[in-house]
Amino acid sequence: MRLWESAWVIARRDFVAQVFSRFFILFLLAPVVLFGFMIFFSLSTDAQDRTASQPVVAVVSDSTTYNALSQTRSRLVGSMSEQSFPTLRYVDPGEDVRAQAQALLADETGNFSGVFSGTLDQPVLTGPVRSSDFVGRRMQLLIEESRRTAALEGARASPAPLRLERVVTTQASGSVANLRRALGQGAQALIFSITLMLATLALSTLVEEKSNKIIEVLAASVPLESIFLGKLIAMLGISLVGLALWGAMLATAVTLFYNLFSDWVSLPSVSPGVGWLAFVPLLLLYYTTNFMLLAALFLGIGAQATSIREIQTVSMPVVLMQLMILLLAMTVVNGQGGAMVWFAYLFPLSSPMAMIALASKSSLLWPHLLALAWQALWVVIMVRLSSRLFRRTVFKSSSSGSLFRLNFWKKPASG
Repeated sequence: MRLWESAWVIARRDFVAQVFSRFFILFLLAPVVLFGFMIFFSLSTDAQDRTASQPVVAVVSDSTTYNALSQTRSRLVGSMSEQSFPTLRYVDPGEDVRAQAQALLADETGNFSGVFSGTLDQPVLTGPVRSSDFVGRRMQLLIEESRRTAALEGARASPAPLRLERVVTTQASGSVANLRRALGQGAQALIFSITLMLATLALSTLVEEKSNKIIEVLAASVPLESIFLGKLIAMLGISLVGLALWGAMLATAVTLFYNLFSDWVSLPSVSPGVGWLAFVPLLLLYYTTNFMLLAALFLGIGAQATSIREIQTVSMPVVLMQLMILLLAMTVVNGQGGAMVWFAYLFPLSSPMAMIALASKSSLLWPHLLALAWQALWVVIMVRLSSRLFRRTVFKSSSSGSLFRLNFWKKPASG
């Protein structure tokens, strides 16, 4: 049989055995349930986390000073955010303010990060050194702004409220660049997360077949390269089935959400650099090459293992390696050039995620043709290397011939 014909037979066998198993639906639904619970708990605890992490400053002073600081804070928070300044809480001053400040900071029920005492002209902030980086600078800004406002009001020189005239445009280059960077990061995260969930399964693909001697029967019937290639194609097909299911569920959820909240939610009108008609196919192609590259590497690594215990031992380094590749590819999102960015483009394992970030930023199409050809070449190299290493280490036989055979698709001569 030709290499591609035998690889298709292996791929169809593995694909049918996996997809039509009773646990495949559970395998596909498990990430959906997991991410659903994560999103639900993150949204439900987000407000509580912001409130709990907000610094609180006790104001041990007269009511006039407290009111001035509170009004200044309310005015500044309206232009920024609630988390931009510490929360102010009034405390009646005692006879010994210094001792009272120490007691308030030691009180675990109050959760004070600092204590303000004195007046606007002679302010005193009591607290640890670590809190001065945020609390100290923000309290100084509140005090200075309160003093400035009081001085203007005392001199009756308060300016009238400013009315800012705004000319609304469709878009700006700065905001478009930020949105495209976010789009590139989202595309990288999507490729990484799905590949992390599915490609890692390639580590344990050959362990069972090695234990029950099926791999020897297959190797005697078809070329060893076709076994590796067929299993890669089968895993890619399985991942595309899962991707189609997850994509349909996500599209349904987004459509329902937008229909319900379209009056309150406005989506930014921005497109990737290459346009949506080219970006979506490139996203699928780069996911395919990324999956094939990592799965071929993991298949070669897992083929050297003799038990599931060894697979479990190597799983953690494999996940860490994927995280390092993601960090390397993320340099393209914010980088404008340099050796690290070019290395991310050229390194085969990071090239797919780096190039999808380039597609979100730049309108050039010809680099993607070169990148896809470069990545496909490395898929062939990894399949070839994995099969040769498997033949040498597991079958204990030497593999003759060069690394590439230009006539590998032809039938062998008979007789």
